[in-house]
Amino acid sequence: MVIGYVRVSTLKQQTKGSSLEHQEQKINDYCNLNDLELTNVFSETDSGGNDDRRVLNEIKQMITNPFLKESPIKTIIVYKIDRLGRTMLGSLQFIEMCKEHNVNVVSISDNIDTSDGGKSELILNILLSIATEEKRQIKERCSNGRNMKWEQNKIPYPSIPFGYKRKNNQIVVDENIQPIIQYIFKKWNVLCKMKHLTKTKRTQRLLKLLKSRNYTFNGKDFKYWNLRDILSNPMYCGYIKWKGELKNQSDIQPMISKRLFNQVNG
Repeated sequence: MVIGYVRVSTLKQQTKGSSLEHQEQKINDYCNLNDLELTNVFSETDSGGNDDRRVLNEIKQMITNPFLKESPIKTIIVYKIDRLGRTMLGSLQFIEMCKEHNVNVVSISDNIDTSDGGKSELILNILLSIATEEKRQIKERCSNGRNMKWEQNKIPYPSIPFGYKRKNNQIVVDENIQPIIQYIFKKWNVLCKMKHLTKTKRTQRLLKLLKSRNYTFNGKDFKYWNLRDILSNPMYCGYIKWKGELKNQSDIQPMISKRLFNQVNG
């Protein structure tokens, strides 16, 4: 069975040269030129940044089905290799998985056909080397950037805790959330003094109290992991933590005192 796979990230790409129709036409032209009987073309509109793509996962399951002696798919044809994965490395890993199950992969615009007796192997190895080096460089640049931010007493990570927000490139307190954070710390401090209660019982009691006050976490009921993350985050008392090191962050307004944070985490 010969199949095609076409994908666009968004509907906006439909107006460009990479539209689903354009990709499918190229696949049909390739099959007609090479006397291949195309069984089906699988189509998907989903971001390349999403690893959990329904249609592509169905194809993977058809290839790797352990109840079949061999895959019903003999060849997969795509217009471009980047249709197969979130990154070039991911696409190449998909191709490697296909090769392990004796499934050929054809990428029309990249001039790749894994059934050509090894002629495409050089191209794939070059692409793999480039993708691996690119991944290493990105990781190194990100690490260097985070180190530099840490040395400059800036937050070295993009996410900020519940109760803070970004405004004009500054991290400020969300005044609507601040009372909830303060309540959580104060109430947990009181509950910790009730030695007859286990940690699980304290958590359950605090969750019920939050629900009774209609306090929510981004519009949903608080979960125990929300409480865990809040109660252990030193940013609420004006400190940032990275790689086990603490720094006083004067640019961030604390919501609670350092004394209360230490009592809760003592």
